[in-house]
Amino acid sequence: MSFADDLGGAASLNEPQRALVRQVAAVTVESEKLQAAIIRGEAVDAENLVRLNNLQARLVKQLDIKPKGQKPKRSLQDLLAEGAAA
Repeated sequence: MSFADDLGGAASLNEPQRALVRQVAAVTVESEKLQAAIIRGEAVDAENLVRLNNLQARLVKQLDIKPKGQKPKRSLQDLLAEGAAA
C-alpha cells in the first residue's frame, strides 16, 4: 500500500499531487531511518526527527490522506440530535 493508493491510485493523481506524494514518501523514509537509528541505540538529532514528523503530518494533511478504519467525525448537528434524544 502506498500514499498514492490511499488517494485512488497513481493514475488518478495530477502532477502537483504526484509531487506531494513523492515528497511525503521521501520524508517518511528519512524519518524511519532516524527511528531505526534510535532503536539501534545510536544518537540522533531529536529536533530533526521532530521537524521531519511535523513535515510529514502537514503533507499528509495537505493530501487529505485519512487513516484506514477511522470513524468519520460526527457533525455538530449529529451531536445536538443525540443530545436531544437522550
